[in-house]
Amino acid sequence: MRAVIAFVFVNSSACATARLPKSWCLFNIMAPGGGSKLRLDTPTRRRKASPVRSFGATATLALALLAAPLHAQAPPAADLWRVTTTTLSRPPAFEMGTTGAFWNPAPTPDPTGFSLGLEMARTSEVVGLSGLLAGAGYSLGPRMQLGLLYGRMQVRGLVRTTTSPASVEGTIPVYEQMVGANVGARFGFLQAGLLLAYHDAQFDFLDQHGFTLDAGIRVAAHKRLNLAAATHFFPIDFTRQETTDYYLGAEFVAGDSVPFVGAATRVVFRYGATYGGSGYWDHTLATGLTMDRTVRVEFAVTSEAGYIERAVRFGLGVGLLIGRYEIGLSAGSGSNDLGATFRVGIDAQILQ
Repeated sequence: MRAVIAFVFVNSSACATARLPKSWCLFNIMAPGGGSKLRLDTPTRRRKASPVRSFGATATLALALLAAPLHAQAPPAADLWRVTTTTLSRPPAFEMGTTGAFWNPAPTPDPTGFSLGLEMARTSEVVGLSGLLAGAGYSLGPRMQLGLLYGRMQVRGLVRTTTSPASVEGTIPVYEQMVGANVGARFGFLQAGLLLAYHDAQFDFLDQHGFTLDAGIRVAAHKRLNLAAATHFFPIDFTRQETTDYYLGAEFVAGDSVPFVGAATRVVFRYGATYGGSGYWDHTLATGLTMDRTVRVEFAVTSEAGYIERAVRFGLGVGLLIGRYEIGLSAGSGSNDLGATFRVGIDAQILQ
């Protein structure tokens, strides 16, 4: 029964709502043996990298040149990461914390010394997706920041069957994982960064690898207005890929000390737009409250492009700041009856 549910998820719901590429949707049960076949598009192999100036960017360029002889794009399974976007309670371009570099490699406005971050996401048992995202960052003075990231998304409990639902020969591995290094710089009102990531994916006996090079910026355009933009899983050969997303965002600070339930509260309104490689647009409206710099509550509404029609999903995030630690919990309603996705994380500032 679980194998049937997983098959339905990969072939219909995921293709409709997570917008998996066509190669992932061409998964057929072959009769009469009951085996399976997955057709993946073969990544192109081209070599191209952008010149950069700082030491950190030079190191990134060197890594990109080493990666160029290999696949220069994320594998199709990287679309599994779109499931985690349903848990975001703010536009992706404004994600903060150590693991925020996964969404926007530009550093946060305030340096934090050495920091660690860990997040775990999970869907319902029917959908069967789970993942984690871990990161470490270090500020080299007030103007430069370095970081490392590791992430993995997988489908749980997918079993191998033949002519009956009974499991044979154990489970089928289905996952996408990445490891990356990012460098960011601060120039007054501007923060900019790069993230070079290596991707590894497997679907049963088939596996693929690839590299991506993402860029992001954050701009303090005004005392109360912040702007942000970033790429997500951008291929280093500059080809167009369905797994690539582009994030835009604007943030307006309505007040830094607004009285709310007896606490001085920071009130922020945000707008975000996501352009996907398949040509769709998602739009997000969000608001955030931070009370006495201790409790953070955020809420987001997203209009999401589906396979047939647009859908609306909601995201809610709650954070608690205790000294140098921030514990966060967020959840997304999902879309088209896929069910909620939950995420829990912790950020720790070791040195300041």
